[in-house]
Amino acid sequence: MEQQNIYSFSSVNIWLTAEAVEWLSGTTTDNNGNAISNMAIFSGLLKEMRTSPGYDGTFRRPLNLKPGQAQFSEIGLADNWNLGRKKIHNLLSRMEATGLVSIYNSRIGSALSFSCITGWKNLCGEVEVNGYFVE
Repeated sequence: MEQQNIYSFSSVNIWLTAEAVEWLSGTTTDNNGNAISNMAIFSGLLKEMRTSPGYDGTFRRPLNLKPGQAQFSEIGLADNWNLGRKKIHNLLSRMEATGLVSIYNSRIGSALSFSCITGWKNLCGEVEVNGYFVE
């Protein structure tokens, strides 16, 4: 059976710092002592990135997100990856320090922007950068 494309883009342009590449090639240990690839954690967040503006209906208090952003919960991520909330907080801080993401916290919810993404090509062949189509 052929896999269907569930994304509204055909390719993504990602710019990585040397620190980001080093961090992504590492691992994190979960609560049971199992190694988790940092790339897997980052990819899990990346799958939640919005490619069009709107609300994420999976959260109790959804935020209005722009393309290139994702809403997250440290507690939810900790449960998904079998890690403590403080460890997730430290991983997100490390991602921010390496230039992969920018984190925005508010009383309503938390979101991150994928600062490492410079643009993507949609299915029509148009290139979008920071929410704007360019030639």
